[in-house]
Amino acid sequence: MTELLKIKDGLQRLYGRYDMVISHILKFAAAFISFMLIRGMTGYSSAASSVFVLILLSAVCAFLPAGVTALAGCILIVLQIYEISIEFAIITLVMLLILLLVYYVFSPKTGYVLLLVPVMFMLHIPYAAPVIVGLTAGAVGIVPAFFGTYLYFTLAFCSEFMASVSSFGEGEFVTKLTFIMDNTILNKEMLVMGIVFAATIVLVYVIRSFSIDRSWIIAIVTGSVVEAVLVVMSHVMLSLSFSMPGLIVGIVISIVIGLVLNFFIFSVDYSRTERVQFEDDDYYYYVKAVPKLNMTVTDVKVKKINSRTQKAEEYDVRDSYGADENTEPDESERRMAYERDVLNLEDEEEK
Repeated sequence: MTELLKIKDGLQRLYGRYDMVISHILKFAAAFISFMLIRGMTGYSSAASSVFVLILLSAVCAFLPAGVTALAGCILIVLQIYEISIEFAIITLVMLLILLLVYYVFSPKTGYVLLLVPVMFMLHIPYAAPVIVGLTAGAVGIVPAFFGTYLYFTLAFCSEFMASVSSFGEGEFVTKLTFIMDNTILNKEMLVMGIVFAATIVLVYVIRSFSIDRSWIIAIVTGSVVEAVLVVMSHVMLSLSFSMPGLIVGIVISIVIGLVLNFFIFSVDYSRTERVQFEDDDYYYYVKAVPKLNMTVTDVKVKKINSRTQKAEEYDVRDSYGADENTEPDESERRMAYERDVLNLEDEEEK
């Protein structure tokens, strides 16, 4: 535990010293990873799939808010889809504009959630996303979490659409449109995951806000278990397929990631909890103070011993101070005599 606290303290001090540089590097990495994952799931447009273009775009996004990175990712998605179907691209563009409008109105400062959710899906650990969002963003993360879920299912549908597009004739516009709508906007699995994510985010946020010991850990475990139950119940009721081993592994990973976040963000020492009560003219205040769990830095003072200090200590303090031999000098007298002797030795050496 001590070593982990040392690592945490070192990372915090490092970030505090180079926060601007580290922030730009992290933004660049998040943008580039997101753009490359979009490229990996689509890759239909040569311009939008160019690594040089993606690096350049990521470098620009590194100096802009996370919402701009999300907007750039949406533009890349529309450009990729446009290469396979104009109808599909128009539907996607309209939905993205609506979701972006809702996002910028209700939760404009949670752009990282919009990037996090589809990335978690692509890494096959989607069940960790709502736990992370509930711990860090709270209830306002519901909108970008649903937005990110829609983005992933839209990207996942691209390959299926490419395999089926040849079966549609020129006069089957309505059939093609219905096929696109059923697998994107009206996709049952997407809607189920969006609802489950929203419920998990609210549950985790509410529990971690309680003034109880280890509220974050309780929120992580409870939220993950409830999420698993909701996933199983909803998929069974709607006859949707899912992987039980994948669900179990995902929930375990979700708990582990949540505990790591708890250590780095909300590690406190409940054994030293203090409760304070005070009042003013209008209110009574009941305050619970829980100290953070940090490494204590020991103030080490090194005293340099040389020949001059040793000689000064050999002097009889009483003779130096002029006190009676039968009188024991107090601490202040000893200190004054010692300092005077040191000064006398320095003067003698200078002469």
